[in-house]
Amino acid sequence: MIEQRTRPAPAPATTAPDTPVALLLGASGTSDGPGGTAAASALLEAWACGIATHVVDQASRLATRDRATTQLADASSGLDVTRPDLCAAWAREQTDRGRRFDVVLGLRPEVQEAAAVTAEALGLPGNRPDVVRRVQDPGACRAALAAEGFLVEATPEPEPVPGTLAAVGVFAAGRPQVVLVASVPPDGPVRTAELTGPAWAAVAGEASAAVRRLGLEFGVFRVELRPTGRGHVLSTVRTTLGDDGVHALLGTAAPWLEPFGAVYDDALGRALPLPSPARPRTAAPTRVRPAVAPVLGLAGDPDDAREEPHLCRGID
Repeated sequence: MIEQRTRPAPAPATTAPDTPVALLLGASGTSDGPGGTAAASALLEAWACGIATHVVDQASRLATRDRATTQLADASSGLDVTRPDLCAAWAREQTDRGRRFDVVLGLRPEVQEAAAVTAEALGLPGNRPDVVRRVQDPGACRAALAAEGFLVEATPEPEPVPGTLAAVGVFAAGRPQVVLVASVPPDGPVRTAELTGPAWAAVAGEASAAVRRLGLEFGVFRVELRPTGRGHVLSTVRTTLGDDGVHALLGTAAPWLEPFGAVYDDALGRALPLPSPARPRTAAPTRVRPAVAPVLGLAGDPDDAREEPHLCRGID
């Protein structure tokens, strides 16, 4: 299908010295590996925003990138992105040499602390490192939520239990907005949740309150919870979207949203209020297969893209 964009088609990112640059930690995903869809989406949406990209990841991962993610990245560097201090020192050294970074984003769970520490070191928007560390520690995260009065799972199961929902959203100007509530079955793909409008709003409100109370304020988020007779019981909070098909589901349930594009706009101070997501219908839920990275190609040459700005990229 052809993705339609509401933003103008960008000029090539490498032509202007004042082009913003996104530093993407852990964005060397392959089409058949974890994080592949996130990497491809983050790179493609940077292109759509007119932002250049610098991918930083382990050299072994960079060597196994697929063709799409290799071609979409403007630059890449090999570095152990699981070491926050090393990433921050490297980024400071690069800026001292005149390299520009405007956004720092982590694409895999294990690089979230490094992204937070690096953004803080460069004075760029991001989540506080101590907040990220607390969110990524399951016990500390549950304790923090419980201290704020939320119901939490005493010992979350490694796999979702029946009735688990995932509230997925993005931050704009520090405020969380849920854009999708998905059903996460123990087996099978994620799908849009069958909820009434009030039930949807209750889930979205609980998830938004949880990430605010934890101190998150940047990027994307995902909160898993279950409705019970006592209220919503929270199990996990993530600062990534996951690898179980949520990206693909967003494309059908919230086609107006580019999640990483929204993060870039937010970091650059050009974010507009996000549209209100459509409330759920009572029809059968949309089912998707587990996501894989898309095959990317230009919809015509750059001149054609500028003449028809609503046609930016083709995705099969």
